[in-house]
Amino acid sequence: MLNAKFLNILLIGLSLLPSKSILAQVPVREEPRHHNVFENKYLRVLDVWLPPGDTTLFHIHATPSLFVHFSTTNIGSQVKGDEWVKDRPSSGNASYRSFIGDTLVHRVSNFDKGPFHVNDIEILSAYNTSSNNTPLPFPVLFDNERATAYQLVNHGFNKVPIQGRGPMVAELISGDGLQFHAVKNNLVKEIIAGKYLYIEPGESFYFSSSGMGDINLVLFELK
Repeated sequence: MLNAKFLNILLIGLSLLPSKSILAQVPVREEPRHHNVFENKYLRVLDVWLPPGDTTLFHIHATPSLFVHFSTTNIGSQVKGDEWVKDRPSSGNASYRSFIGDTLVHRVSNFDKGPFHVNDIEILSAYNTSSNNTPLPFPVLFDNERATAYQLVNHGFNKVPIQGRGPMVAELISGDGLQFHAVKNNLVKEIIAGKYLYIEPGESFYFSSSGMGDINLVLFELK
């Protein structure tokens, strides 16, 4: 039987070992706060919710990705081996990072009083690299070799059908009364703030708005 002195030394030693949660390093799609809500051959949508005071596991970003923030939140991020860095990404902020030759291993902590909500859209396959589609008639947030990001606000919904485009993801940052109309089968879907809508490549569609408040929609198109 272990004597009391040896048992105390053993317990102290175990308490000094790094916990599993600190050592864990997983692909971003397997990180518990990154929820895989949609996936096909083109993309994977990870819906990220981080409650106040919570911290993700260390996770690996190695796939070209689109990001859009639904919340304005005080957060901290720590690249493995480095110090924490504070940040406050704004609601509606959209960005792209290729992670090609630039793999990121980090974790994120929520220092705010409300949840941190962001979508991470991993680009798994190109749609049509030879496509010469010109940008849609909406303000362009960014345009690169993998995707174009547009911003649509209230006056951008003219009911003119969009057709012959690549796969799209519509992300409603704020507002209500926004509808997606699929022309071919006369299907109408409501788009809800904080949610995404996947649009099939080649779909003929348009948006309409019946809400009274301001609308902010980010539309990603894959190339």
